[in-house]
Amino acid sequence: MRLIIQKIFVVAALFSAFSLQAAERPNIVLIMADDVAYDNNFGAYGARESWTPRLDQLADEGITFEHAYSTPKCTPSRVKIMTGRSGIRNYEAFGVLPSTETTFAHMLQRAGYATHAAGKWQLDGKGGTPTSEAGFDSWILWNTQFGHGSRYWKPNFDVNGEHVTFADDDYGPDLCVESILDFVDQNREGPFFVYYPMLLVHGPFKPTPDSVNRENTNQQENFKDMIQYMDKCVGRVVDGLKQAGVADNTIVLFCTDNGTNRVLQYESFGETVSGKKGVPHDRGTHSPLIVWNPKYIAAGARSSDMIDFSDVLPTLAEIAGADLPEVQLDGRSFWPQCIGEAGARAPRDWIFQYYWPKSWSWIPDELGNEELIGVQNQHYKLYGNGLFYDIAKDREELSPIPLNQLTAEQQQTYEALKKAIASMPETNAAYQRKIMNGR
Repeated sequence: MRLIIQKIFVVAALFSAFSLQAAERPNIVLIMADDVAYDNNFGAYGARESWTPRLDQLADEGITFEHAYSTPKCTPSRVKIMTGRSGIRNYEAFGVLPSTETTFAHMLQRAGYATHAAGKWQLDGKGGTPTSEAGFDSWILWNTQFGHGSRYWKPNFDVNGEHVTFADDDYGPDLCVESILDFVDQNREGPFFVYYPMLLVHGPFKPTPDSVNRENTNQQENFKDMIQYMDKCVGRVVDGLKQAGVADNTIVLFCTDNGTNRVLQYESFGETVSGKKGVPHDRGTHSPLIVWNPKYIAAGARSSDMIDFSDVLPTLAEIAGADLPEVQLDGRSFWPQCIGEAGARAPRDWIFQYYWPKSWSWIPDELGNEELIGVQNQHYKLYGNGLFYDIAKDREELSPIPLNQLTAEQQQTYEALKKAIASMPETNAAYQRKIMNGR
């Protein structure tokens, strides 16, 4: 197993530090867990029973963002975070990263970074590869052009373009972590970029190597074990950075791609709730966001500023001193907040949400079942069809505020959000083509 993983880095090691100036740039590790909401047993976000001690430690030593948002599903979140662009501009279909898009890996490659991806891909709907389509020098990924197979025990992975089926007792998340640690060791002179879209904690809900009962079929119990193992994997990556002597010069970001699976329940601020993956409200889109670095970021910082997934690419650009892609971006860097210079740049007043639903039955009838467009701030949300919610009090958007009963403050917010919607494109071109072609 180890020999196969080490094959990844023969080429990638050659991309290390073009110059002393390049070597002094911070390394970047971006971790994105799969299918877990911000209020799902993260101690950093107030869980009574924390399942994530290593992530809680990163939050204690770094900055925690209280209002970060993904999209409701995995593919649109992946396309958005990688390109810095709203889905209304570039989302084409589930499982597709448009080949014309410039990703954060392309951007960082051009700035002299070695780039590596490990985990879940699910973006090869057009038959592309991570290296030609997305800018990675090396990778170990599940769900590429080689098919879907197993991601956990006896996994099937794309390792640098080679289809590899591992042994029965090999666990996919462990292979991903080992690949990252090998890559860091090979590129410790820097600068490097690791994109770690985790396999955990997406279903099927199976026992982990740390599960007491390796035959357990209880989804709830296995899900808890999987979150704890997810946390362990994050800890192993951070420990590896320290052991390689590069932690002080490495920025680690952690987020999640969408809400928790709908078949699961969990405790959230004193109540038992069901997962709302796929639904475009707070439980489906509110992501944890923790940024850690012992040299640049003050310990224990918290921010209530709004962060959108499109903000990640420009943030990485500012960290790396990289040139932004020459396209219309929707994001803005949140690096000033990370390093305590929040006053240097005005925070967002709103974020734009675009959702072209894949799972129609999950969408409330009043929102329709075609394109969903909305804008929100920390307290209110307005949809393109005029539905207006107090999301600070009504997180699941059960009771829209009657527009003829708005307070003066609500009216002012409503008008501002309405203006924000008007500032964005009215529709997605790929969606309109499907409509014209009768789907």
